[in-house]
Amino acid sequence: MQQKIIKFSAFLCLGMFIYFIIRANPGELLRLIGRLSPFAILLLIFLRFVFWFIRTVSWRLVLARCSCERVSFSTLFWAELAGHAMGYFTPSAKLGGDAIRAMMLHPVPKNQALASVVIDKTIELIATILMMSLGLFITLVRIRMPSTQRIVFLSLTALMAIFIFLLFRKQKKGLFIWILDSLKKLRIKSKYFEQKRERLIETDRIIADFYSRHRRPFLYSFILYVVMVMLWVAEMHLSFLFLGMSRITLLKSFLITTLGIVANIIPVIPAGIGIYDLSYLPIFAIFRVPLKFGIAVILLRRLLNLFMAAIGLVPMLRMKPGRPVKGAVAAVPISSPSAEND
Repeated sequence: MQQKIIKFSAFLCLGMFIYFIIRANPGELLRLIGRLSPFAILLLIFLRFVFWFIRTVSWRLVLARCSCERVSFSTLFWAELAGHAMGYFTPSAKLGGDAIRAMMLHPVPKNQALASVVIDKTIELIATILMMSLGLFITLVRIRMPSTQRIVFLSLTALMAIFIFLLFRKQKKGLFIWILDSLKKLRIKSKYFEQKRERLIETDRIIADFYSRHRRPFLYSFILYVVMVMLWVAEMHLSFLFLGMSRITLLKSFLITTLGIVANIIPVIPAGIGIYDLSYLPIFAIFRVPLKFGIAVILLRRLLNLFMAAIGLVPMLRMKPGRPVKGAVAAVPISSPSAEND
């Protein structure tokens, strides 16, 4: 059943990929690529692969503390790209991509795979919100902007910070059971999730165990995600330079990237169409970036995202059934042998 879900998702994403290519106007994409030298194209693609490499290393740090099952780095890397493809091409956005990641971790028990994905995503959000807040602080100090824009940026940052704080707190106490109990209070019942209640309790226990016993891997993973954001900044800066905007400063690229992070956080529309573009346009105006360069950078970054999402379809289409995991194994949370020293 799990393999069928992934295969169906892959074919759905393939159809959406063709649709996005047609919608993006292939002629316009070719003209954009024509502005770049072969070196620039290869360097930007290389940075994207480094970006996914960092994400995979971070996830591996977490998974090693959630499960004793050994999973190859390549398996995790392809699962990351498959999750990106699912999140990019479908309305499920980030949530659907994370579900696909957990599904592709054979032979890791489902509760351990799910726990690792939830923790990894939480650490990513904490690091991302921190960098976004730093960018906002510097912008408010150095740049004059209308009061309305100040309120919008401050409100979004505050809301995301509150959300992360509550999510982190609930995870330490039992996120999934809290969700089930909340649904019960609202008189919303799901037989499927009620049947999985014991497994969800075990998942909550694995998550809580990680936060209480593995602080060093948490810190390492957090640092990697901060590095990942700085890699976004480098890509943004190089994109401006390669497209001919030589006056752009590294600080401006940092501020544009961190303020634009909100466009990648909101999981509503496939590929972030509309939200992504509209979020960046006022930011370009704040930093006096000419519209032609701003739109060109948006198109270039969208093209890179599309390229990596297309690669992410490959492991989904080629996925083979994994060996089943015995229920007894799935019911036991595993900590690494060096857990006490982490």
